[in-house]
Amino acid sequence: MALEKIVKTTLFQRFRHLVMGSEKPNLLTRVSVISGAIVWLYLFAWQLMTFISMLLIGNVHQSGIIRSAFYDLGIENYNLRDTVTSMKMHSMTQLVIYLIILASLILIWRKRKIGFLIYVVGNVASLFITIVMLGWAYLLNEIPIFDFILIAVSTLYFSIGIFLFYRKGKNE
Repeated sequence: MALEKIVKTTLFQRFRHLVMGSEKPNLLTRVSVISGAIVWLYLFAWQLMTFISMLLIGNVHQSGIIRSAFYDLGIENYNLRDTVTSMKMHSMTQLVIYLIILASLILIWRKRKIGFLIYVVGNVASLFITIVMLGWAYLLNEIPIFDFILIAVSTLYFSIGIFLFYRKGKNE
């Protein structure tokens, strides 16, 4: 009678196995998800920095002057009554949306069809929420064209993935 060898795994290895699964996807899926994750990281980092900045604005020396400058900018350019609060709420909402987008990338990695749809809807929701909370003028003036390009290209790419993945599923 032989005893089975028990392989010790670290907490990180167990977490990775839980998230990534035991099966490695094909090369195209891996490259797509890694590219999507890089775009996600860039956009998430900006929202996180904005949220932290708005959260800690009261701790800055002469924060009253900074708040009044934000107030003036928001009223004059974007019709926002309380710019700091609006931006804080917007950033929190965006962070939640980006966490959902991250979950969709994990689903795509694990070969779940719904991941493609959640990714596309998440990107569209991100822009829609910006329009609703801060307005068109803010969206067009404050969001860099590079961000629009990243969002548009990744959304278009994963939209094509929806059609290819769902078409492939119907043929089987």
